[in-house]
Amino acid sequence: MKVRLGVTTKKPRAAYLWVALLGVAATGCASTGIINARMQMPGQSAAQPIQMEYQTERFGDGGTMTAALPSGETFEGRYLQITSASSGDTLGTPWGGWGPWDPYWTDWGAYGTAWVGGLDYASFVQNYSGKLVSTLFGNRGDTMRCRFQLANPVDGITAGGVGECQTSNGDKIEAQF
Repeated sequence: MKVRLGVTTKKPRAAYLWVALLGVAATGCASTGIINARMQMPGQSAAQPIQMEYQTERFGDGGTMTAALPSGETFEGRYLQITSASSGDTLGTPWGGWGPWDPYWTDWGAYGTAWVGGLDYASFVQNYSGKLVSTLFGNRGDTMRCRFQLANPVDGITAGGVGECQTSNGDKIEAQF
């Protein structure tokens, strides 16, 4: 008589699905893009086109940036969008409520959205200056510093903007993206 042990080879499909969904969500927040620019070198009358590339961080106000110059020197480094967090006190309720039966939408709990909180909770506001700065380091020892003004600061670098860069040897770069 043969006895079979109850070994199952079925794998929990729901667990794999959740892992896959979390992986997609985590990678979906970063983006990459191209910044088309023109570089003016000292002593030359015509500007040369160059491309810069950026990759945003998944979370936060920064990322990485690279640039390749016609000379063959490549630069890479980090960029940061200049923002600040300010706290503001919510002074009382934003309205008088809808009567004694439901004055503050209490079913949303104490941590509802800031405009409906109903009680004196501190709220935080993100202030966007629209400025983005970066320092890039070249593979031949030069550095490049850049400053940009973003077209729509809330959307960050992906919404485009204008800017300028300068290398440590005097090359100037103007960008519009």
